[in-house]
Amino acid sequence: MKAENQALRLERLMQKHQCHPEYEVCFPPVSVKKSALKKLTAGDLLLLGLEHMELQLLSKEDGCAKAVLSSYDKGMTIRITEHLKSPVKHVDSKKYKNLLISLGKLNSRVLEIGHTVETMQIDPEKVLLYAEEKLLAKGRLVTVDDEIAVEIKEVKEI
Repeated sequence: MKAENQALRLERLMQKHQCHPEYEVCFPPVSVKKSALKKLTAGDLLLLGLEHMELQLLSKEDGCAKAVLSSYDKGMTIRITEHLKSPVKHVDSKKYKNLLISLGKLNSRVLEIGHTVETMQIDPEKVLLYAEEKLLAKGRLVTVDDEIAVEIKEVKEI
């Protein structure tokens, strides 16, 4: 009986301990007027200005990279295209705020150019929008006139 309890505790401990670095999979930052953010409601569309899935893998500790979506069958296959020394940051002005549009988290031990990562953890129906590292809204990916957009499902209180 004691060995079974130790095994269960060890299993829980191993699930908490991550073997590989964790990266945030997101789109390049989008600048939006602050007045438009205040009026944001469920059902609104936020056009990203992208025709294909250009992504960024961000991590505070392990660097970051640019990536593209290679295929989307049963899961997503993401291909690393370029290393970034730091994430692309736009300067916030008095009128604009930068939004980080997150698709989820991804564990990968290799972050080399040309490397592909397959994941089932990313769901295009569950997109999170952050402004200044605060959750602003939840949404889902849609296409509008062959352009990628985010449809807002729920807006959080600011």
